[in-house]
Amino acid sequence: MSENQGFADRNSQPLRVIISGGSIGGLCAGLALRHIGCHVRIFEQLPDVLQSWDAGSVVQLEMDRFLSEHGLTTTETVSVLSKKQQFLSIDGSIIWEEATPQVMISWDMLHHQLRKSFPHEFYHQGNKIVSFEQNDNCVTVRLEDGQEEECDLLIEADTSSMIRQQLLPDAVPQYAGYVAWRGMINESILVPEVAEFLAHNFTFYNGPSMQATCYVVPGENGELEVGKRRFNWLWYFHVPVEELSEVMDSDRDTVQKFYLPQADVTEKVMQQRRVEAKKFLPAVFQHLFELTEKPLIQPIYDLSVPRMAFGRVCLIGDAAFLIRPHTDAATSKAVTNAVELVHELQEARGDVVEALKSWQITQLALGNYLRVLGVTLSNRLGLSNASSFVTPK
Repeated sequence: MSENQGFADRNSQPLRVIISGGSIGGLCAGLALRHIGCHVRIFEQLPDVLQSWDAGSVVQLEMDRFLSEHGLTTTETVSVLSKKQQFLSIDGSIIWEEATPQVMISWDMLHHQLRKSFPHEFYHQGNKIVSFEQNDNCVTVRLEDGQEEECDLLIEADTSSMIRQQLLPDAVPQYAGYVAWRGMINESILVPEVAEFLAHNFTFYNGPSMQATCYVVPGENGELEVGKRRFNWLWYFHVPVEELSEVMDSDRDTVQKFYLPQADVTEKVMQQRRVEAKKFLPAVFQHLFELTEKPLIQPIYDLSVPRMAFGRVCLIGDAAFLIRPHTDAATSKAVTNAVELVHELQEARGDVVEALKSWQITQLALGNYLRVLGVTLSNRLGLSNASSFVTPK
């Protein structure tokens, strides 16, 4: 069913949808629902979603298909091909490599491709949903600015989910016992031999209770030419929960929960990391760390929900399951949630409640599978605090 045919509920009216959260998951849901004629509005609490979020991602088949089928772009025009995986020893030599072509994209480029295709007038930044009520016929949401809006379907796609807190107060993210330091470096400032060594590969170093990775993504404005791209690197290592607040402390006297922007990382923490980088990382990763003025710090959290559907309200993407980054599946999970939601709405001919009941069966299974996979992968690296993971009842 195409967008201009108009998807309708049982009363032959366009289905009204409100989405809380305008990141990747929210935009995928919004675009997929607009494609079948729904009237969709997105409310994003942040005034600038992209601010201070330097990250990359592997383009999985689900996202590749979504971009193509919705006429957004082709991965060849917005991503970089990594030809193989290579694993390093502490002295920098390659101890194992395998030809495993993978497509790499930056988070900001992916968000840009999705965002530019969603109508500006229906994307509201700096305004969040603070509460909601539902009955048999609709959902009423209350916004931070005092307005009230009605919809037929309310979708929560935000990690720090107020809607989830209202529906499942015991379902809270649990710290997994380790953090990721992230950095993004312009290709032009790297030492040429380091750039050449890393440019065509997905590079890994597995050390004692830590892992470092690096790959190339497009430039800040989507550049794909050699010399204009960026190197995205990550360094995972164990941080006991009692030390997390010190690591996440900032010069502004605030403690962030899900990530600490580059500008907020203290010099004391940076100095500690510089010493440990020289001690524990191969020279190429030391070089990447030194060239990054202030990396972003991202504590890793687990989240699992027992339900995703609640009448006319549902949780998608990171609002339902926070999965560990080693799976490279967060964006593909969000896309799958969105695509399958559209499929079930079409099958149910606009009966939102029945569609969500069917939809959550498969999406809960997907989320739980990826949750277990992520924990298993991090356990192999000695990163996890597995005992801290609790599945809400």
